Amino acid sequence: MRPIAFSCHPSRYGRRHFVAEDDVRIVLGRLSEPLWARLRAIHLNDRAMGRRILGYVRAAGRNEISLCALPHRVSLPPFLKRNQSPTQFGAVRGCQWPALAVRRFMLYDVLLHEIGHLQVVDARAKVNRRKFADETRAQEFADHWRRELWSRPFDHPDPVHNPPSAEEIEVVRAGWLAAQVDYKRGMLREKSGQCDKAVHDLTRAIERYPGHAMALERLGLLTYAGRGTTQSNDRAIELFRSAVRLDPTLYAATLFLALALSRQGRQFEAMGWFRRAILLDPFPPLAMAWYADSLADWGRLAEAEALFLKAIKKDGRCVVAIRDYGRSLLRGDDPVPEDNIRRAVALFERAVAIDPDDPESHYRLGDALLGLDVDRDRAITHIELALQLNPSHAMAAEALAEARADCEGADAS
Repeated sequence: MRPIAFSCHPSRYGRRHFVAEDDVRIVLGRLSEPLWARLRAIHLNDRAMGRRILGYVRAAGRNEISLCALPHRVSLPPFLKRNQSPTQFGAVRGCQWPALAVRRFMLYDVLLHEIGHLQVVDARAKVNRRKFADETRAQEFADHWRRELWSRPFDHPDPVHNPPSAEEIEVVRAGWLAAQVDYKRGMLREKSGQCDKAVHDLTRAIERYPGHAMALERLGLLTYAGRGTTQSNDRAIELFRSAVRLDPTLYAATLFLALALSRQGRQFEAMGWFRRAILLDPFPPLAMAWYADSLADWGRLAEAEALFLKAIKKDGRCVVAIRDYGRSLLRGDDPVPEDNIRRAVALFERAVAIDPDDPESHYRLGDALLGLDVDRDRAITHIELALQLNPSHAMAAEALAEARADCEGADAS
């Protein structure tokens, strides 16, 4: 395929991109290349003005397409044309759309519509408005090519690239609305700390509508953490895989699938999912920092350090990247070189300065200072602060007890 530039701009809180670069490339690959010969770049941005714009073509040059981020839960009837219905994309009237239906609409209506605007209809015209296809002709282009592409089965594991089957429509009609109610109730219960009830609601949502990708993602997160249910890496991996199969743009499912695989020592699988998470990350460079931390866990310290430095360069106030870089310097050699401890202390101090209310940074700084054995009182102060901010911090409590015991032993001698 001819090279096309892609850019992805982070979405605002409560919004996300429903399509990714791979999805768009598959659609382009299914079309004849002359149809998108003018195309030079595709941008994923957050300029939808709420949800009033789903996509647009850059007026100057008519060679760049933008697809917009949308709220996590959205209904798209206002964008349907007279000859369209929600069931055509896998949704039902009167409620929010499943993510799979939104993705189908973005790829096989919005994207095709914008490609339609690239078509020359009057080569002799001197102004672009007349030279290229207008709204009506662009929609005719989208409708024609959607029918063509969906007229024959396309062998791909992602169901978004085929029209909804009769079975999918039946399941949506029978269970989607009730599943969405269960999902929302489960989210509210999780926020209020009722994780066991949240697990029950999310499980029921998936039973009613197995294609509920966001319910699969949320249940996977609770299972990964062992909140409200038995902690199980295998079960979490199964849930995350199901979620990303239905919706490859789910950031949390992608990132925690990588972390779950990393927990099991499946490094090469985890690396692929970490890289995908970095591309999806709405809070860069968080996924990059967690990937670097896993590399350090695997003993690949040089790669980890390079990635930490890249993450910190991207955002000099990312506490997770700064703090975990410091932690990585304290791994490997035993005993840890004093120079590494001093570098780690400087990083932990930087993390504390950025966010004085982060208990983990205070604990790491105190623990590193104990390793230097030059300022025990200051070390104890930071560990005590960590416990004040998070009384259930078990590692801080253990470190504080050991530090105080050492002080008492030194005084007795």
